[in-house]
Amino acid sequence: MKASPAESCLHQLIEEQAVRTPDAIALTIAGSNVSYRELVRRADHLAHELHRRGAGPETLVGLPADRSADTLIAMLGVLKAGAAYVPFAANLPAERIRRITSDAGIGIFAGSAQALEGVPSETLVPVTERTAEAPPPSGITPDHTAYVIYTSGSTGMPKGVVTPHRQIVSSTRARFTVFPMPCASYVMLAPFTFDAAAAGVYVTLSTGGRLVVPTDEEILDPALLAKLVIDECATHVDGVPTQYATLLTFHPEALRDVHCTVLAGEALPVPLARRHFAVAPGAALFNEYGPTEGTVWSTVHRCAPHDDGDTMPIGRPIDGVRVRLLDENLDEAPPGTIGEIHIAGAGVARGYLGRPALTADRFLPDPYARNPGERMYRTGDLGRLNKRGDLVFCGRADDQVKVRGFRVEPGEVESRLLAHPMVAAAAVVAYNSETGTRLAGFVVPADDGPPSGGELTSFLAASLPDYMIPGRWDVLRGLPLTPHGKVDRRALAASVRAAAPNPP
Repeated sequence: MKASPAESCLHQLIEEQAVRTPDAIALTIAGSNVSYRELVRRADHLAHELHRRGAGPETLVGLPADRSADTLIAMLGVLKAGAAYVPFAANLPAERIRRITSDAGIGIFAGSAQALEGVPSETLVPVTERTAEAPPPSGITPDHTAYVIYTSGSTGMPKGVVTPHRQIVSSTRARFTVFPMPCASYVMLAPFTFDAAAAGVYVTLSTGGRLVVPTDEEILDPALLAKLVIDECATHVDGVPTQYATLLTFHPEALRDVHCTVLAGEALPVPLARRHFAVAPGAALFNEYGPTEGTVWSTVHRCAPHDDGDTMPIGRPIDGVRVRLLDENLDEAPPGTIGEIHIAGAGVARGYLGRPALTADRFLPDPYARNPGERMYRTGDLGRLNKRGDLVFCGRADDQVKVRGFRVEPGEVESRLLAHPMVAAAAVVAYNSETGTRLAGFVVPADDGPPSGGELTSFLAASLPDYMIPGRWDVLRGLPLTPHGKVDRRALAASVRAAAPNPP
Protein backbone atom coordinates (compact mmCIF):
# COMPACT_ATOMS: atom_id res chain seq x y z
CA MET A 1 0.00 0.00 0.00
CA LYS A 2 1.32 3.45 -0.86
CA ALA A 3 2.50 5.49 2.13
CA SER A 4 0.49 8.51 3.11
CA PRO A 5 2.17 11.93 2.63
CA ALA A 6 3.07 12.01 6.32
CA GLU A 7 4.68 8.56 6.03
CA SER A 8 6.68 9.09 2.84
CA CYS A 9 10.35 8.25 2.64
CA LEU A 10 12.71 11.10 1.86
CA HIS A 11 13.54 10.31 -1.77
CA GLN A 12 9.85 9.93 -2.60
CA LEU A 13 9.33 13.66 -2.02
CA ILE A 14 11.78 14.40 -4.86
CA GLU A 15 10.59 11.58 -7.12
CA GLU A 16 7.00 12.83 -6.93
CA GLN A 17 8.12 16.33 -7.86
CA ALA A 18 10.20 14.98 -10.77
CA VAL A 19 7.04 13.38 -12.16
CA ARG A 20 5.21 16.71 -11.96
CA THR A 21 8.00 18.89 -13.45
CA PRO A 22 10.56 16.64 -15.18
CA ASP A 23 12.07 19.37 -17.36
CA ALA A 24 12.35 22.03 -14.66
CA ILE A 25 15.85 22.87 -13.39
CA ALA A 26 16.53 21.16 -10.07
CA LEU A 27 20.14 22.21 -9.48
CA THR A 28 22.49 24.98 -10.58
CA ILE A 29 26.20 24.89 -9.80
CA ALA A 30 29.20 26.50 -11.50
CA GLY A 31 26.97 27.72 -14.33
CA SER A 32 25.65 24.22 -15.14
CA ASN A 33 22.07 23.05 -14.72
CA VAL A 34 20.60 19.64 -13.89
CA SER A 35 16.92 18.97 -14.57
CA TYR A 36 14.66 16.96 -12.30
CA ARG A 37 14.54 14.23 -14.96
CA GLU A 38 18.33 14.00 -15.19
CA LEU A 39 18.75 14.15 -11.42
CA VAL A 40 16.44 11.18 -10.85
CA ARG A 41 17.74 9.12 -13.79
CA ARG A 42 21.37 9.47 -12.75
CA ALA A 43 20.42 8.68 -9.16
CA ASP A 44 18.61 5.58 -10.46
CA HIS A 45 21.81 4.34 -12.10
CA LEU A 46 23.79 4.85 -8.92
CA ALA A 47 21.07 3.09 -6.91
CA HIS A 48 21.31 0.10 -9.27
CA GLU A 49 25.07 -0.07 -8.76
CA LEU A 50 24.76 0.23 -5.00
CA HIS A 51 22.06 -2.45 -4.93
CA ARG A 52 24.34 -4.72 -6.96
CA ARG A 53 27.08 -4.18 -4.34
CA GLY A 54 24.75 -5.25 -1.56
CA ALA A 55 23.43 -1.91 -0.30
CA GLY A 56 19.96 -2.01 1.23
CA PRO A 57 18.02 -1.05 4.36
CA GLU A 58 20.30 0.05 7.22
CA THR A 59 23.41 -0.19 5.05
CA LEU A 60 25.58 2.86 5.67
CA VAL A 61 27.20 4.29 2.54
CA GLY A 62 30.07 6.72 2.96
CA LEU A 63 29.61 9.95 1.03
CA PRO A 64 32.76 12.10 0.67
CA ALA A 65 31.05 15.39 -0.16
CA ASP A 66 32.23 18.28 -2.29
CA ARG A 67 30.29 21.16 -3.79
CA SER A 68 29.24 19.32 -6.93
CA ALA A 69 26.12 18.01 -8.61
CA ASP A 70 27.50 14.50 -8.12
CA THR A 71 27.25 14.85 -4.32
CA LEU A 72 23.53 15.63 -4.54
CA ILE A 73 22.99 12.79 -7.02
CA ALA A 74 24.85 10.43 -4.69
CA MET A 75 22.66 11.45 -1.74
CA LEU A 76 19.52 10.69 -3.74
CA GLY A 77 20.96 7.49 -5.22
CA VAL A 78 21.82 6.11 -1.80
CA LEU A 79 18.29 6.83 -0.57
CA LYS A 80 16.73 5.22 -3.68
CA ALA A 81 18.82 2.10 -3.04
CA GLY A 82 17.20 1.90 0.39
CA ALA A 83 20.48 2.62 2.17
CA ALA A 84 21.56 5.57 4.34
CA TYR A 85 24.30 8.05 3.57
CA VAL A 86 27.07 9.21 5.92
CA PRO A 87 28.36 12.55 4.59
CA PHE A 88 31.80 13.88 5.43
CA ALA A 89 33.91 16.57 3.77
CA ALA A 90 36.04 15.11 1.00
CA ASN A 91 38.97 17.25 2.14
CA LEU A 92 38.91 16.06 5.77
CA PRO A 93 42.23 14.80 7.15
CA ALA A 94 42.71 11.12 6.28
CA GLU A 95 42.87 10.18 9.96
CA ARG A 96 39.44 11.69 10.68
CA ILE A 97 37.93 9.98 7.63
CA ARG A 98 39.36 6.71 8.90
CA ARG A 99 37.83 7.26 12.35
CA ILE A 100 34.38 8.03 10.95
CA THR A 101 34.30 5.19 8.44
CA SER A 102 35.64 2.71 10.97
CA ASP A 103 33.14 3.78 13.62
CA ALA A 104 30.26 3.49 11.15
CA GLY A 105 31.50 0.22 9.66
CA ILE A 106 31.33 1.66 6.14
CA GLY A 107 32.35 -0.65 3.30
CA ILE A 108 30.73 1.14 0.33
CA PHE A 109 31.40 4.71 -0.79
CA ALA A 110 29.58 6.84 -3.36
CA GLY A 111 30.15 10.32 -4.72
CA SER A 112 31.98 12.26 -7.39
CA ALA A 113 35.01 10.58 -8.91
CA GLN A 114 37.21 13.39 -7.62
CA ALA A 115 35.90 13.16 -4.05
CA LEU A 116 36.37 9.38 -4.03
CA GLU A 117 40.10 9.69 -4.85
CA GLY A 118 40.98 10.22 -1.21
CA VAL A 119 38.89 7.35 0.15
CA PRO A 120 40.75 4.09 0.88
CA SER A 121 38.30 1.35 -0.06
CA GLU A 122 37.85 -1.47 -2.53
CA THR A 123 34.17 -0.60 -2.97
CA LEU A 124 33.85 2.79 -4.64
CA VAL A 125 30.76 3.68 -6.67
CA PRO A 126 31.29 6.95 -8.56
CA VAL A 127 28.43 8.97 -9.99
CA THR A 128 28.43 8.77 -13.80
CA GLU A 129 26.53 10.30 -16.70
CA ARG A 130 24.77 6.99 -17.33
CA THR A 131 21.07 6.57 -16.60
CA ALA A 132 18.93 3.54 -15.77
CA GLU A 133 15.40 2.51 -15.05
CA ALA A 134 14.14 2.79 -11.48
CA PRO A 135 15.89 0.34 -9.13
CA PRO A 136 13.95 -2.56 -7.64
CA PRO A 137 11.82 -1.82 -4.55
CA SER A 138 14.06 -1.41 -1.53
CA GLY A 139 11.55 -2.43 1.10
CA ILE A 140 12.38 0.48 3.36
CA THR A 141 9.88 2.15 5.67
CA PRO A 142 9.81 5.62 7.24
CA ASP A 143 11.52 4.14 10.29
CA HIS A 144 14.64 3.05 8.39
CA THR A 145 17.74 5.26 8.57
CA ALA A 146 18.03 8.05 5.99
CA TYR A 147 21.40 9.48 7.02
CA VAL A 148 23.99 9.56 9.81
CA ILE A 149 25.77 12.85 10.49
CA TYR A 150 28.89 12.92 12.64
CA THR A 151 29.44 15.70 15.17
CA SER A 152 32.29 16.50 17.54
CA GLY A 153 32.59 14.24 20.59
CA SER A 154 33.82 15.30 24.03
CA THR A 155 35.78 12.07 24.49
CA GLY A 156 37.96 12.70 21.44
CA MET A 157 35.89 10.54 19.08
CA PRO A 158 33.24 12.01 16.76
CA LYS A 159 29.75 10.57 17.24
CA GLY A 160 27.18 9.71 14.58
CA VAL A 161 23.57 10.88 14.92
CA VAL A 162 21.15 8.41 13.32
CA THR A 163 18.19 10.10 11.59
CA PRO A 164 15.34 8.00 10.12
CA HIS A 165 13.22 9.02 7.12
CA ARG A 166 10.21 9.78 9.31
CA GLN A 167 12.05 12.49 11.21
CA ILE A 168 13.55 14.35 8.23
CA VAL A 169 10.30 14.13 6.24
CA SER A 170 8.45 15.65 9.19
CA SER A 171 11.13 18.33 9.51
CA THR A 172 10.84 19.14 5.81
CA ARG A 173 7.05 19.30 5.78
CA ALA A 174 7.07 21.67 8.75
CA ARG A 175 8.78 24.22 6.50
CA PHE A 176 5.78 24.34 4.18
CA THR A 177 3.77 26.17 6.86
CA VAL A 178 6.51 28.59 7.90
CA PHE A 179 8.44 29.92 4.92
CA PRO A 180 7.24 31.96 1.96
CA MET A 181 6.77 29.58 -0.94
CA PRO A 182 7.73 28.57 -3.50
CA CYS A 183 11.51 28.30 -3.14
CA ALA A 184 11.99 29.32 -6.76
CA SER A 185 15.75 29.81 -6.39
CA TYR A 186 17.31 28.71 -3.10
CA VAL A 187 20.98 29.67 -2.60
CA MET A 188 22.29 27.15 -0.09
CA LEU A 189 25.45 28.31 1.69
CA ALA A 190 25.62 25.30 4.02
CA PRO A 191 27.91 22.43 2.90
CA PHE A 192 26.33 19.04 2.15
CA THR A 193 27.96 17.65 5.30
CA PHE A 194 26.04 20.08 7.53
CA ASP A 195 22.56 19.02 8.63
CA ALA A 196 21.30 22.48 7.62
CA ALA A 197 21.86 21.34 4.03
CA ALA A 198 19.06 18.83 4.50
CA ALA A 199 16.74 21.78 5.01
CA GLY A 200 17.69 23.58 1.82
CA VAL A 201 17.93 20.48 -0.35
CA TYR A 202 14.70 18.72 0.56
CA VAL A 203 12.34 21.67 0.94
CA THR A 204 13.50 23.07 -2.41
CA LEU A 205 13.44 19.85 -4.41
CA SER A 206 10.16 18.62 -2.96
CA THR A 207 8.39 21.84 -4.02
CA GLY A 208 9.74 22.18 -7.56
CA GLY A 209 12.30 24.87 -6.80
CA ARG A 210 15.85 25.27 -8.04
CA LEU A 211 18.71 24.61 -5.64
CA VAL A 212 21.72 26.88 -6.24
CA VAL A 213 24.97 25.58 -4.73
CA PRO A 214 27.90 28.02 -4.59
CA THR A 215 31.33 26.73 -5.54
CA ASP A 216 34.18 26.71 -3.01
CA GLU A 217 35.50 29.91 -4.60
CA GLU A 218 32.13 31.66 -4.39
CA ILE A 219 31.66 30.70 -0.74
CA LEU A 220 35.00 32.27 0.20
CA ASP A 221 34.65 35.46 -1.88
CA PRO A 222 31.80 37.79 -0.83
CA ALA A 223 31.91 39.60 -4.18
CA LEU A 224 31.47 36.37 -6.14
CA LEU A 225 28.77 35.18 -3.76
CA ALA A 226 26.88 38.45 -4.17
CA LYS A 227 27.11 38.13 -7.94
CA LEU A 228 25.72 34.59 -7.71
CA VAL A 229 22.75 35.73 -5.62
CA ILE A 230 21.96 38.46 -8.18
CA ASP A 231 22.58 36.39 -11.32
CA GLU A 232 20.49 33.47 -10.13
CA CYS A 233 17.62 35.72 -8.96
CA ALA A 234 17.69 34.14 -5.50
CA THR A 235 14.38 34.07 -3.68
CA HIS A 236 15.76 32.26 -0.60
CA VAL A 237 19.19 32.40 1.06
CA ASP A 238 20.43 30.45 4.06
CA GLY A 239 23.60 30.59 6.13
CA VAL A 240 25.12 31.43 9.52
CA PRO A 241 24.82 35.00 10.86
CA THR A 242 28.53 35.90 10.49
CA GLN A 243 28.45 34.76 6.87
CA TYR A 244 25.32 36.78 6.17
CA ALA A 245 26.76 39.83 7.94
CA THR A 246 29.58 39.98 5.38
CA LEU A 247 27.10 40.14 2.52
CA LEU A 248 25.02 42.79 4.28
CA THR A 249 28.06 44.93 5.00
CA PHE A 250 29.93 44.78 1.70
CA HIS A 251 27.30 43.82 -0.89
CA PRO A 252 23.84 44.88 0.30
CA GLU A 253 22.65 45.27 -3.28
CA ALA A 254 22.67 41.48 -3.64
CA LEU A 255 19.97 41.03 -1.00
CA ARG A 256 17.38 43.64 -1.93
CA ASP A 257 15.27 41.27 -4.05
CA VAL A 258 15.57 38.16 -1.84
CA HIS A 259 12.20 37.05 -0.44
CA CYS A 260 13.42 35.03 2.53
CA THR A 261 16.62 34.64 4.56
CA VAL A 262 17.14 31.75 6.98
CA LEU A 263 19.90 32.03 9.58
CA ALA A 264 20.99 29.37 12.07
CA GLY A 265 24.01 27.80 13.75
CA GLU A 266 25.01 30.88 15.76
CA ALA A 267 23.34 33.50 17.92
CA LEU A 268 21.68 36.14 15.73
CA PRO A 269 22.54 39.64 17.04
CA VAL A 270 19.64 42.11 17.00
CA PRO A 271 21.78 44.80 15.26
CA LEU A 272 22.39 42.38 12.38
CA ALA A 273 18.65 41.79 12.03
CA ARG A 274 18.02 45.53 12.00
CA ARG A 275 20.64 45.95 9.28
CA HIS A 276 18.81 43.25 7.30
CA PHE A 277 15.52 45.17 7.46
CA ALA A 278 17.26 48.41 6.52
CA VAL A 279 18.69 46.77 3.39
CA ALA A 280 15.80 44.45 2.48
CA PRO A 281 12.67 45.58 4.31
CA GLY A 282 10.43 43.28 2.28
CA ALA A 283 12.44 40.11 2.93
CA ALA A 284 11.34 37.75 5.68
CA LEU A 285 14.10 36.89 8.17
CA PHE A 286 13.97 33.67 10.20
CA ASN A 287 16.16 32.67 13.13
CA GLU A 288 16.25 28.88 13.50
CA TYR A 289 17.38 26.69 16.37
CA GLY A 290 17.88 22.97 16.53
CA PRO A 291 20.61 20.40 17.16
CA THR A 292 21.37 17.54 14.77
CA GLU A 293 19.72 15.23 17.31
CA GLY A 294 16.48 17.18 16.78
CA THR A 295 16.65 16.81 12.96
CA VAL A 296 17.85 20.17 11.66
CA TRP A 297 15.45 22.56 13.43
CA SER A 298 13.19 22.50 16.45
CA THR A 299 12.14 26.12 16.93
CA VAL A 300 11.96 29.20 14.73
CA HIS A 301 11.44 32.93 15.20
CA ARG A 302 10.29 35.24 12.42
CA CYS A 303 12.25 38.38 13.15
CA ALA A 304 10.70 41.83 13.17
CA PRO A 305 12.25 45.32 13.02
CA HIS A 306 10.95 46.06 16.53
CA ASP A 307 12.63 43.04 18.19
CA ASP A 308 14.89 44.20 20.99
CA GLY A 309 17.55 42.80 23.31
CA ASP A 310 21.07 41.63 22.47
CA THR A 311 20.21 38.54 20.45
CA MET A 312 17.11 37.39 18.63
CA PRO A 313 14.83 34.83 20.29
CA ILE A 314 14.92 31.32 18.84
CA GLY A 315 11.15 31.36 18.86
CA ARG A 316 8.60 28.63 19.25
CA PRO A 317 8.41 24.93 18.36
CA ILE A 318 7.73 23.91 14.78
CA ASP A 319 4.89 21.58 13.83
CA GLY A 320 5.11 18.21 15.55
CA VAL A 321 7.80 19.27 18.02
CA ARG A 322 7.50 19.94 21.76
CA VAL A 323 10.08 21.95 23.67
CA ARG A 324 10.32 22.18 27.46
CA LEU A 325 12.63 23.97 29.88
CA LEU A 326 13.46 21.57 32.70
CA ASP A 327 15.65 21.63 35.79
CA GLU A 328 18.07 18.88 36.82
CA ASN A 329 15.15 16.89 38.29
CA LEU A 330 13.25 17.11 34.97
CA ASP A 331 10.69 19.42 36.55
CA GLU A 332 9.40 22.43 34.61
CA ALA A 333 11.52 25.54 35.20
CA PRO A 334 9.43 28.39 36.68
CA PRO A 335 8.30 31.00 34.12
CA GLY A 336 11.03 33.48 33.26
CA THR A 337 13.82 31.38 34.78
CA ILE A 338 16.55 29.51 32.92
CA GLY A 339 16.21 25.78 32.30
CA GLU A 340 17.78 23.19 30.05
CA ILE A 341 16.10 22.84 26.65
CA HIS A 342 14.56 19.40 26.07
CA ILE A 343 13.14 18.47 22.67
CA ALA A 344 10.39 15.89 22.12
CA GLY A 345 8.09 14.89 19.31
CA ALA A 346 8.55 14.22 15.62
CA GLY A 347 12.13 15.48 15.27
CA VAL A 348 13.92 13.36 17.87
CA ALA A 349 16.59 11.22 16.18
CA ARG A 350 17.07 7.53 16.91
CA GLY A 351 20.26 8.08 18.89
CA TYR A 352 24.03 7.77 18.50
CA LEU A 353 25.39 5.07 16.24
CA GLY A 354 26.88 2.23 18.30
CA ARG A 355 26.77 4.28 21.53
CA PRO A 356 23.95 2.84 23.68
CA ALA A 357 25.23 4.36 26.92
CA LEU A 358 25.58 7.84 25.42
CA THR A 359 22.17 7.49 23.75
CA ALA A 360 20.56 6.54 27.06
CA ASP A 361 22.21 9.53 28.74
CA ARG A 362 20.97 12.10 26.20
CA PHE A 363 17.72 10.56 24.86
CA LEU A 364 15.48 10.20 27.90
CA PRO A 365 11.97 8.81 28.46
CA ASP A 366 9.57 11.73 28.10
CA PRO A 367 7.68 12.05 31.42
CA TYR A 368 5.22 14.43 29.75
CA ALA A 369 4.48 12.24 26.70
CA ARG A 370 0.94 11.50 25.63
CA ASN A 371 1.95 8.06 24.32
CA PRO A 372 4.08 5.51 26.20
CA GLY A 373 7.62 4.98 24.95
CA GLU A 374 8.18 8.50 23.61
CA ARG A 375 11.57 10.07 24.26
CA MET A 376 13.01 13.56 24.56
CA TYR A 377 16.48 14.83 23.78
CA ARG A 378 18.43 16.61 26.50
CA THR A 379 20.23 19.29 24.49
CA GLY A 380 22.64 20.77 27.03
CA ASP A 381 21.45 24.19 25.81
CA LEU A 382 20.01 26.65 28.30
CA GLY A 383 17.01 28.85 27.63
CA ARG A 384 14.22 30.92 29.10
CA LEU A 385 10.90 32.29 27.91
CA ASN A 386 10.61 36.05 27.37
CA LYS A 387 7.48 38.08 28.11
CA ARG A 388 6.01 37.20 24.69
CA GLY A 389 6.46 33.49 25.29
CA ASP A 390 9.35 33.14 22.83
CA LEU A 391 12.31 30.95 23.69
CA VAL A 392 15.61 32.78 24.25
CA PHE A 393 18.92 30.91 24.03
CA CYS A 394 21.05 31.44 27.17
CA GLY A 395 24.22 29.48 26.46
CA ARG A 396 25.40 25.97 27.28
CA ALA A 397 25.32 23.82 30.38
CA ASP A 398 28.70 22.41 29.30
CA ASP A 399 31.68 23.57 27.23
CA GLN A 400 30.33 22.84 23.73
CA VAL A 401 30.58 25.76 21.29
CA LYS A 402 29.63 26.60 17.72
CA VAL A 403 32.30 27.71 15.24
CA ARG A 404 31.06 28.83 11.81
CA GLY A 405 27.89 26.88 12.56
CA PHE A 406 29.73 23.63 13.33
CA ARG A 407 29.51 22.03 16.75
CA VAL A 408 32.85 21.73 18.52
CA GLU A 409 33.52 19.86 21.75
CA PRO A 410 36.69 21.46 23.20
CA GLY A 411 37.38 18.12 24.88
CA GLU A 412 37.95 16.49 21.50
CA VAL A 413 40.54 19.11 20.52
CA GLU A 414 42.19 18.84 23.94
CA SER A 415 42.35 15.05 23.60
CA ARG A 416 44.27 15.37 20.35
CA LEU A 417 46.63 18.00 21.83
CA LEU A 418 47.51 15.67 24.70
CA ALA A 419 48.70 13.14 22.12
CA HIS A 420 51.52 15.55 21.20
CA PRO A 421 54.74 14.43 22.96
CA MET A 422 55.64 18.00 23.93
CA VAL A 423 52.27 18.79 25.60
CA ALA A 424 51.70 17.93 29.27
CA ALA A 425 48.32 19.65 29.67
CA ALA A 426 45.96 21.51 27.35
CA ALA A 427 42.76 23.54 27.33
CA VAL A 428 40.73 25.02 24.49
CA VAL A 429 38.22 27.84 24.94
CA ALA A 430 36.01 29.91 22.65
CA TYR A 431 36.14 33.67 22.29
CA ASN A 432 34.25 36.23 20.22
CA SER A 433 36.14 37.88 17.39
CA GLU A 434 35.15 40.30 14.64
CA THR A 435 34.49 37.27 12.42
CA GLY A 436 32.44 35.29 14.95
CA THR A 437 33.28 32.64 17.53
CA ARG A 438 36.83 31.32 17.32
CA LEU A 439 39.03 28.97 19.38
CA ALA A 440 42.10 29.67 21.50
CA GLY A 441 44.45 26.93 22.68
CA PHE A 442 46.49 26.86 25.89
CA VAL A 443 49.21 24.28 26.49
CA VAL A 444 51.52 23.40 29.34
CA PRO A 445 54.76 22.05 27.86
CA ALA A 446 56.36 18.76 28.78
CA ASP A 447 60.00 18.51 29.78
CA ASP A 448 61.19 18.79 26.17
CA GLY A 449 60.16 22.44 25.95
CA PRO A 450 57.20 24.29 24.45
CA PRO A 451 56.04 23.53 20.90
CA SER A 452 55.35 26.50 18.65
CA GLY A 453 51.85 27.49 17.57
CA GLY A 454 52.70 26.43 14.03
CA GLU A 455 53.77 22.98 15.21
CA LEU A 456 50.53 22.55 17.17
CA THR A 457 48.44 23.72 14.23
CA SER A 458 50.15 21.27 11.88
CA PHE A 459 49.76 18.46 14.40
CA LEU A 460 46.02 19.00 14.75
CA ALA A 461 45.52 19.48 11.01
CA ALA A 462 46.49 15.84 10.50
CA SER A 463 43.37 14.64 12.31
CA LEU A 464 40.87 17.48 12.74
CA PRO A 465 38.92 19.71 10.33
CA ASP A 466 40.03 23.33 10.11
CA TYR A 467 37.14 24.76 12.13
CA MET A 468 38.30 22.72 15.17
CA ILE A 469 41.85 24.11 15.12
CA PRO A 470 42.57 27.10 17.42
CA GLY A 471 43.64 30.29 15.71
CA ARG A 472 45.42 31.60 18.83
CA TRP A 473 47.96 29.82 21.04
CA ASP A 474 49.46 30.50 24.42
CA VAL A 475 51.98 28.55 26.50
CA LEU A 476 51.41 28.50 30.27
CA ARG A 477 53.36 27.14 33.23
CA GLY A 478 50.08 25.64 34.47
CA LEU A 479 46.36 25.83 33.70
CA PRO A 480 44.32 28.03 36.07
CA LEU A 481 41.93 26.05 38.27
CA THR A 482 38.64 26.80 39.98
CA PRO A 483 38.22 26.21 43.76
CA HIS A 484 36.78 22.81 42.78
CA GLY A 485 39.96 21.83 40.96
CA LYS A 486 38.58 22.15 37.42
CA VAL A 487 40.18 24.14 34.62
CA ASP A 488 39.05 27.75 34.95
CA ARG A 489 37.84 28.28 31.40
CA ARG A 490 36.37 31.67 32.20
CA ALA A 491 39.79 32.94 33.26
CA LEU A 492 41.34 31.59 30.06
CA ALA A 493 38.63 33.18 27.89
CA ALA A 494 39.07 36.48 29.74
CA SER A 495 42.80 36.41 29.02
CA VAL A 496 42.07 36.07 25.30
CA ARG A 497 39.67 39.01 25.35
CA ALA A 498 42.23 41.12 27.18
CA ALA A 499 44.96 40.38 24.63
CA ALA A 500 45.38 42.39 21.44
CA PRO A 501 42.96 41.10 18.78
CA ASN A 502 44.16 39.24 15.74
CA PRO A 503 43.93 41.19 12.46
CA PRO A 504 40.56 40.53 10.72
